[in-house]
Amino acid sequence: MAESVITLENVRRVYSMGDSEVFALRGVSFDIKQGEFVTIMGPSGSGKSTCMNMIGCLDRPSDGVVKINGRETSKMNEKELADLRNITVGFVFQQYFLLPSMTVLENVMLPLRYAGVDRRSRKEMAEEALEKVGLSERIHHHPFELSGGQKQRVAIARATVTKPKIILADEPTGALDSKTSRAVMDLFWEINGNGTTVVIVTHDPRVGASSKRCIKILDGLIQSDSEQEPVDFTVKHQEEHS
Repeated sequence: MAESVITLENVRRVYSMGDSEVFALRGVSFDIKQGEFVTIMGPSGSGKSTCMNMIGCLDRPSDGVVKINGRETSKMNEKELADLRNITVGFVFQQYFLLPSMTVLENVMLPLRYAGVDRRSRKEMAEEALEKVGLSERIHHHPFELSGGQKQRVAIARATVTKPKIILADEPTGALDSKTSRAVMDLFWEINGNGTTVVIVTHDPRVGASSKRCIKILDGLIQSDSEQEPVDFTVKHQEEHS
């Protein structure tokens, strides 16, 4: 049986806003096994982004337990959390967050630099990651020379170059057209097929329907957590516009 790489146990997150408190998570529990493809879906303000921050070790719970790759994050210091993020989790964001002064190759090499990999190996590993996303001919371009879909593929290459156990994506198709979104989702499926756990945080029901498991969250609580037969992203889009 596959091991758990993400565990949330009765997680609460409360933010102080002046004299008031905002309850982002109200007792969320779920377990994700190595190799799963999961979407966490909900509208703006539902708590899904806070879940993402917990999984990505970007925030700590007010109460409850968060374990990433078997380690309880609340018991780790900032350096340990940074190391866990860099080694275990690869991030993909809607806004790409590519450094404009760096080439595509240099952007993908960056996480390896933080991981202490020597320059020659960094270059080889980054070139391999870019080849897998179909961007070998663009390695010396800068982000401003790329389309949105190409930028997202660079971001995916950067997220996967360290070979993390978990890929965590925040609205990865939010700024893309349907055709490009389909290509990006296909890349995530390919990554998952190699044994990497993929977790996508989204408000888009098309993306939610394209995973094997969908966790729906609303007002800081789990509304449903169910396995499903994935629906092709393009098919779902065509049905909604037919």
